[in-house]
Amino acid sequence: MEERKKKVVVIGEDDEPIAVLLRDAISDEPGYQAVVVADGALVLETVRQVKADLLILDIMMPGLNGLEVYDRVREDTTVRDMPVMFVSANVPQFDREFKARKITAVLTKPFDLNDLLKRVRSLCPA
Repeated sequence: MEERKKKVVVIGEDDEPIAVLLRDAISDEPGYQAVVVADGALVLETVRQVKADLLILDIMMPGLNGLEVYDRVREDTTVRDMPVMFVSANVPQFDREFKARKITAVLTKPFDLNDLLKRVRSLCPA
């Protein structure tokens, strides 16, 4: 029986305990493999290299912040159609920026892991 290619989820998150939690939870889901990148400036390069199917971003990261990464992803023709979800403790503070960019996939920290996995499966079905 042929094994299907796993969906690759890139996680832009510099808070190591949260990054590990997200990576392990997503990678434990059948059909998914998660990769963590702690520096915003490296996220776009990683997304291209691993041919990511979904990008999960925190807002506050070193290098580029999550919104800057999002803008660069949307400008890049090779990855612009990839779904992007934000996971942040600062959602109310950035609500205007989310609306201006028509970003609707946003999860507020602290979050329920089941809610996160449900969103991942919805945005990027395996």
